[in-house]
Amino acid sequence: MAEPFPFYQGYDRYRARYPKAAIAQILSGITADAILAADIGAGTGIGSRLLADRGVQVIAVEPGAEMRQGAIPHDGVKFVEGSAEQVPLGTASVDLVTSFQAFHWFDFTQSLKEFHRILKPGGRLALVWNFWDQRDAVSQTYTKYLYQASQPADRYLKPADRFSLKGGLNKLRYQLFWSGVYLPYFNNLRRYTFTFEQFLNLEGLIGLARSQGSTPQSGMELERLESKLAELCDRDSNPQGQVRLLYTTRLYLAQRN
Repeated sequence: MAEPFPFYQGYDRYRARYPKAAIAQILSGITADAILAADIGAGTGIGSRLLADRGVQVIAVEPGAEMRQGAIPHDGVKFVEGSAEQVPLGTASVDLVTSFQAFHWFDFTQSLKEFHRILKPGGRLALVWNFWDQRDAVSQTYTKYLYQASQPADRYLKPADRFSLKGGLNKLRYQLFWSGVYLPYFNNLRRYTFTFEQFLNLEGLIGLARSQGSTPQSGMELERLESKLAELCDRDSNPQGQVRLLYTTRLYLAQRN
């Protein structure tokens, strides 16, 4: 079994970044070094740093103390404690709100209400996700192995919330959003897709798997997963011992009403 490491270290070390074209689209038509952005659910600041590399001043809002402490420092990024539902920023104080790989964890309506509040009139919202591309056989197999080992995502919910009317409505709202037809408090909703590759050795495949919130961090399920990933690496690696994972990045852009 791979040696344990703090979750935040694996997250920043093994998680894929986001394609340059996606960051360029987020900032399209914007003078990057003249704006202030709030990156919500920033984690260790992977997305925040990509924006800051383009000259954006970023306030990274993250509720997890370990994630904030494990962030790689960047002159253009300032971390603050806070959540999507209670963002510790003033009304109409930022030009851009982003969320990388995090919006699905938020309360759908309350978070959008907060994003609307902190954005200046006409400000931009960018919601971004990386997915393993299921058209690629190796990426599909990797996804399947992680899914088989994963703990149910709703373990975080109270039993009453799993089957409540509120929970059902929240799921419906997300489905409409994914389809690109519904995003309250915002207009001009647009959807973009990008593709890119990540090459990982066995350590990287395991580290990436363990950076997922639903992956067991110990026990037999983790051992079985690591064994399957070792077989995948033996079977599908290139001469350098690396496995190619293909990603699709989905970006949603919208404007504040």
